[in-house]
Amino acid sequence: MSFRLFGVSVDVQLGFWLSAALLGYGIVAGGQYQLFLVWILVVFLSVLMHEFGHAFAIKRHRVEPEITLHFMGGTTTWRSLLPLGRLQHVLISLAGPFAGFLVAGVLHLLLRYVPALYSLPPMLLRGMDMLIQVNVVWGILNLIPVLPFDGGHVLEHALGPRRARLTAAISGVSAVILAILFLRAGFFFFSFILVMSAFQSLQRFRSEPEAPSPAMNRRRAALHEEPVPPETAVLLQRARRAVEEERTDEAMALANEVLAQSPAPPKRGLREAHELIGWSHLLLGDTKRAGEAIAQARKHGDPDPALVGAVHLALGELKQARKVLEAAREAGDDRKEVAGPLIRVLVEQREVPRAAAVALDIVEQLSEEDARRMAEIAFEHGAFDWSARLYEAIFRRAGLSEDAYGAARASAKDGNAERAIELLRHAVDAGFSDRARAWSDSAFEALRGAPLEAVLPRP
Repeated sequence: MSFRLFGVSVDVQLGFWLSAALLGYGIVAGGQYQLFLVWILVVFLSVLMHEFGHAFAIKRHRVEPEITLHFMGGTTTWRSLLPLGRLQHVLISLAGPFAGFLVAGVLHLLLRYVPALYSLPPMLLRGMDMLIQVNVVWGILNLIPVLPFDGGHVLEHALGPRRARLTAAISGVSAVILAILFLRAGFFFFSFILVMSAFQSLQRFRSEPEAPSPAMNRRRAALHEEPVPPETAVLLQRARRAVEEERTDEAMALANEVLAQSPAPPKRGLREAHELIGWSHLLLGDTKRAGEAIAQARKHGDPDPALVGAVHLALGELKQARKVLEAAREAGDDRKEVAGPLIRVLVEQREVPRAAAVALDIVEQLSEEDARRMAEIAFEHGAFDWSARLYEAIFRRAGLSEDAYGAARASAKDGNAERAIELLRHAVDAGFSDRARAWSDSAFEALRGAPLEAVLPRP
């Protein structure tokens, strides 16, 4: 079932209705069939309102979200490479549970302070009670620090991308503990979901590399520049770390400490201090002062092209940003801080295949979320070969069935039927089992029949 509501596309998969029915099995076992239908409607409305909490929070950033209700609950996705800060991601994650709490609170107040409501049919009143309970329980469950629940995403963005392995470890341990507790309490369905979450967290922990040295430390070649004194190097290192963790006040204080040193540090140290001040202002959204910091840095040498390009991009100066970033790439600067903004520029300029090619070149540096988003954008713009390559790279890294399925869809749309079937087999081996979805997927239209039947029997 698919529809649009409040300008948001909503897709309800068969698995969602099956999971709602499983959760209401006790009602059916008791012979309360009418109440069972009310229960299905309550679950549908509760999960939908939860996802619309996310969707409305995303729409504030002028990004169009999409909602999918599936066996595990619901997911709200959006396709944009425009960057959102960690705080914005945290607020988007929290918006879902708190939308449910708001609905439950309003219903509770209505039932308590509007006695006239009790003249409504008993089944309707029972449904309102269920709505309160489901929204509260679903909201609390989603706040646990386990991926892919909202609490896990809050943890992920609070700790930041440099602590991805720590996030995966906390998520996995929490999932195991909670699965045992739910199992002992007799909640087998939730235990099953948590066991799956624990397995995914383990895969993520294994696939995430150890936190690298600060990316801004891997500058373009500075081998012929005068080395900075140890005390200056320590201050700059601390300032870089503060910028990466978005502690902007601390970063600027440390950079200014470098600028105030006597005797003055070498030009390299002064340039990097001004650049760090520029990065801090850019994080705060102050592009004017970031530009002023670049001008100061230029007095001591060529400023970091990643910073220059990012400021041009923030000002909407796409041509200037592209010129700076492409020149840096041609000079051998393969940092994510250069390639990432260049990808966004190319997408804005509708050169999606080229953007996907750059993304594939640095796919190991991209987060899985950003890589998937680029693969989706490539698919939507008809760059099916690049979409398939990106999905394959993500699948090799994370081992998730959805990535192999995405690669299969893109390969099929690209006309590579043999490769599509092979990738679909990988998806099945990794746990994909939604035959109805695959057989109804328009991407596999040319494969319907014997080729698809050999991998996924017709439902």
